[in-house]
Amino acid sequence: MDTTLFYLAIIVLAPMIASFLSVVIHRVPRGEGIVMGRSHCPACDHVLGPFELIPILGWLIFGGKCRHCKNPVPFRYLLLELLLPALLLLAAWLAGGPNLLFARNAIFIVLLVILSFIDLDTMELPHRFTLAGVASGLVFSLLGVGPPWQSALVGLGAGYLIPLLLSLSYKAFRGTAGMGGGDFVLLAMIGAHTGLPGVLVAFLAGVFSGSIVGLIMMSRMRRGKMGQLAIPFGPYLALGGLVAVFWGPVIVDTYLRISGLR
Repeated sequence: MDTTLFYLAIIVLAPMIASFLSVVIHRVPRGEGIVMGRSHCPACDHVLGPFELIPILGWLIFGGKCRHCKNPVPFRYLLLELLLPALLLLAAWLAGGPNLLFARNAIFIVLLVILSFIDLDTMELPHRFTLAGVASGLVFSLLGVGPPWQSALVGLGAGYLIPLLLSLSYKAFRGTAGMGGGDFVLLAMIGAHTGLPGVLVAFLAGVFSGSIVGLIMMSRMRRGKMGQLAIPFGPYLALGGLVAVFWGPVIVDTYLRISGLR
């Protein structure tokens, strides 16, 4: 397939996929089916018409509001329909076109996007998606895409154990868990796709970005309410996962060269 046509296909199809992912993100935590039932406004249950369902343009045409009840349509719908094409275009460019590496990264990206938005909404990371990610990482490693299967298994185990041990240590000192079990499986999923060096890059990048956002949020809160601050860690681990899968080997190699270990 011609690379230019491939990029154009991503630009056209990715917003449609993102629109479907919005349905998944909204319905799965509520136990609703994702196939049956037409898309509707969550505020007034107005069934969306054809023009309202056009990705990106539908949100812009109606000013980010429901055509029927005029309630605001969350900006995240537009964000998702812009974010997914951008990430898939980046994945296609780094993979050099349509190949197994792009397929692996596209599945990885879609799962990270779903998990991030659900975590932001519910503070939960459904295992149906994280375990699917673990399985896909291992399958692609057996096909020769990504790290060797041995490294994928080690990355999977390390991804689960690192946050588990840190959470247990935090609980021993503070009396409450610092991370949820969903975070453990999410990092295990990332490890299955990136191997041991990559999962360390992902975890450090997630902690770094999450800490910055947490500090900003704490600076804006009253001192007495800081103990009530709860930050979903999934989106930051997902960001770290993207950094690791796209640039992890370069980051690790650069670190080893600078430190004189290579």
